Amino acid sequence: MNGLTALLLASTGLSWAQRPPYSAERLSLQREVTEVALAPGGAEAAYITDTTGALEVWTTPSSGGAPSQISSLGEQASGLQYSPDGRKLVFASDFGGDERTDLYLVDSEGGDVLNLTSSTQAESGARFSPSGEKIAFLSDPGQSFLFQLMVMDLATRSVRQLTSERMNLHFPVWSPGGETIAVTRSGDDVAGDLLLIDAATGAKREIPAPGAAGLLVAEAFVDAQTLLCRARNEAGFLQLYWLDTASGQGRFIGPGNWDVDGAKWRKGSGIILHQNQGGLSALWKMAGPDAAPAVLLPAQGRIEDFDVDAAGVKAAYLWSDSAHPADVWLLDLKTGKKAPATRSLLAGLKPEGLSQGRMIRYSSFDGKAVSALYLQPASPRLGSPPPLVVIPHGGPDWQTYDDFSPLRQALAEAGFAVLAPNFRGSTGFGRDFLAANRKDWGGGDLKDLVAGVRYLSIRQEADPSRVGITGGSYGGYLTLMALAKTPGVWAAGAECYGMPDLVQDYELTKGRFGDWYETQMGTPQTQAALFKERSAIHSLDAIKAPLLIFQGANDTNVPLAESELVYNELKKLGRPVELVVYPDEGHGFTKRKNKTDYVRRTVDFFVRVMGGRR
Repeated sequence: MNGLTALLLASTGLSWAQRPPYSAERLSLQREVTEVALAPGGAEAAYITDTTGALEVWTTPSSGGAPSQISSLGEQASGLQYSPDGRKLVFASDFGGDERTDLYLVDSEGGDVLNLTSSTQAESGARFSPSGEKIAFLSDPGQSFLFQLMVMDLATRSVRQLTSERMNLHFPVWSPGGETIAVTRSGDDVAGDLLLIDAATGAKREIPAPGAAGLLVAEAFVDAQTLLCRARNEAGFLQLYWLDTASGQGRFIGPGNWDVDGAKWRKGSGIILHQNQGGLSALWKMAGPDAAPAVLLPAQGRIEDFDVDAAGVKAAYLWSDSAHPADVWLLDLKTGKKAPATRSLLAGLKPEGLSQGRMIRYSSFDGKAVSALYLQPASPRLGSPPPLVVIPHGGPDWQTYDDFSPLRQALAEAGFAVLAPNFRGSTGFGRDFLAANRKDWGGGDLKDLVAGVRYLSIRQEADPSRVGITGGSYGGYLTLMALAKTPGVWAAGAECYGMPDLVQDYELTKGRFGDWYETQMGTPQTQAALFKERSAIHSLDAIKAPLLIFQGANDTNVPLAESELVYNELKKLGRPVELVVYPDEGHGFTKRKNKTDYVRRTVDFFVRVMGGRR
């Protein structure tokens, strides 16, 4: 707290616990930073932020100074990378959230943004060749969202398709000489092998992942024959894997007790790896494959993205926690000195004035330990014990981290306790936990949410008569299932683009997610009874709690028709239900005006329904 704020509070007789809550609008003013890339020479960092209201490309000098806006498309930018000489940036952007991204090229100093592809296909994952004359990228020329490997000559903009696989390809990585491109082949994002593609002819070699149903992801070529990868170890954690591409043989290296989320190789520094330790991020350094790892940044908050300069002396990374929005930080890999390069916390807010989340653990119905992020209310504005809002994440193969969320903060400011569980099926906790909700959506994972409510209620940290639930995508699915299958637990629900009918969802999206569905739940033909039982649409008459639905009109992941189905059916039943559709959004809301509206409506809804004691 600064001196002026303390003086003002003292003069009015208010404490932090008594001050008016920060509004959803004020909390939503905080900048969102989603990606960072470091120029090969280390002189500047490029990043993606919504300073203007949309996620655009910006750069900032590493030595300090004013940032520069590089793109102004008014849409979401992603997949940012510098050219080897640092003079160009390539990135992707879609229109209205439709996920049909084009690729763009721009000078790193600014200027006209060139659309490289201008197609109706979805192009993403662009990576410069070592010479900078070409880019490898992924596109879906044959079937929507079935991604193949492509190469573009930047001088002529001619494109060659190198693969025709029946499963998606991911994460292209060039060899040092530009002869080979490594890609992961996976249909369900759970298991996948590695392909080595000849960049001139398209000829391929297949390298299987270690272990049954394993996953092998290329991170960087160390030399023409050695590839640094990530692979699933025996416990199911993603660990570094040192691969000899000539023989196809490899070995696990480095820490293996938590997931490695990413790694870089530089001759000057060896391996820099980013590890996720149960929702908290750490950065490690290894001089070589057999060296002991040394901690660069201990596990705290979340590192969402990082990059290293060509010499291996400087790193740029995105760091956040519950009370700090993501900022670009610069780290000297030799001295360990670090400093922020951006400032995302705005509108006079201070981290010490926000709710600091903490990771907790509780036992579920069957004794399985569940990790969760927990935020206490900023003050007992809505009574003590406070009402509770449970926020299940999407996926289901995803994870809740200790990072910044305007919604979580706005709920805590309003007087709610917030619980964001890593229910069974979440990533980051090993193979058994990840697979624990296969063929069991809306079963054990839903019971994990109910167990979290019971845990906090017993501890007098939540009022069991005032519990709400909200989530997006799979979190939206669980919100609908919670209200329909365990109606006595919940007083209100707010769901975003959730799937009410798994048969309908499968039929609408099977061209894109068929293999994934096969792994997760089977198909409507092989698991007809299960698909029906685990679809909330068949139990909507059990929903008594008010429901607020949010949806992007251009969502190609969970189409608008699915939210309209729930809304129309509940209206027929005479249930209290609202539907909010954002015409310029897709699967997730990226424009600040929409994010602010979403947070405000959600908090106001829960205050209106659960603000008073029952």
